[in-house]
Amino acid sequence: MTDYRKVVALIILLFTCMTSAVYAEQRPEVADNVIAYKGQQGVIVWTLRVGERSANEALVQVEGIDHDWNMKIQKMQVEKTSRDTRYSVNLNGNKFTALIIKNKCCGDLYLPGEEQPTSVIYSEEVSHAGNAQAFLTDYLQSQK
Repeated sequence: MTDYRKVVALIILLFTCMTSAVYAEQRPEVADNVIAYKGQQGVIVWTLRVGERSANEALVQVEGIDHDWNMKIQKMQVEKTSRDTRYSVNLNGNKFTALIIKNKCCGDLYLPGEEQPTSVIYSEEVSHAGNAQAFLTDYLQSQK
């Protein structure tokens, strides 16, 4: 009877290890902190580096807008220059730059179909309210 319990415990342990390994493989590396920018009329832009730094990719979510992109988390390419950081996405086969941040503090949000950009500025308060792992989980669930 004791051998039976040992076998069951071993099977449970192996199953737990296997599911943990699969779960870890599906979750890409992300930055420790979410970076958030606030804009006019309650707009918030959330950004989070995803993958290795060399991949130059980030998850970006815009909230508080009357647009198809509201609350949609998108993986964007990140291009850093000496002047700014640009977040772009492939839109209808073309590169569309959605966010330009200057000097790591402020910038402009561009939305498809909108005539004018929305100015945004870094918000330490909103950034600290963000949770990198929860943000990643929301993105991964939206991809299913």
